[in-house]
Amino acid sequence: MDSLKLKLDKDTYQYLKLKFNGDVNAMEDFAKNILTQQVDKERLKKNKDKDKDKDKDKENINNENLEKYLKSSKPGSRSYGIKGQGW
Repeated sequence: MDSLKLKLDKDTYQYLKLKFNGDVNAMEDFAKNILTQQVDKERLKKNKDKDKDKDKDKENINNENLEKYLKSSKPGSRSYGIKGQGW
């Protein structure tokens, strides 16, 4: 397991020291859990953003295909109005 040393400001350190009664291991576990949760949230957010981008790309392609289809009717054809809406 990799490790990381953190330098905390005095107030934060004192708060943690009081909260965990000076138990350094408990303080480290607390900090590790908080950081892990934040990193997990960031990863999920990035994945959701990627999925949204993929959905937008699919939607754009579908819109382009529909537009090409609708514009493909020949002038003078007997279809009236929007393609597929003829009588």
